[in-house]
Amino acid sequence: MATEIWHEFGAEAPVTLIPADKGRLEVFANGKTLFDRKAEGGKYPDMTRVRKIKQQLAEMLAAK
Repeated sequence: MATEIWHEFGAEAPVTLIPADKGRLEVFANGKTLFDRKAEGGKYPDMTRVRKIKQQLAEMLAAK
């Protein structure tokens, strides 16, 4: 997912990755939760979900 995001937005991506344990995966941008694996039933995001996250990021960047 990180590769998809950085490939699309480069250094402009308002995303920070923080290593965690126990399969935890959360995506935050500008203080907003874009993805939380635990809240979404423990599933990793498929490409449809990754595209939705990328769309949310594009909207955030456009609003700047």
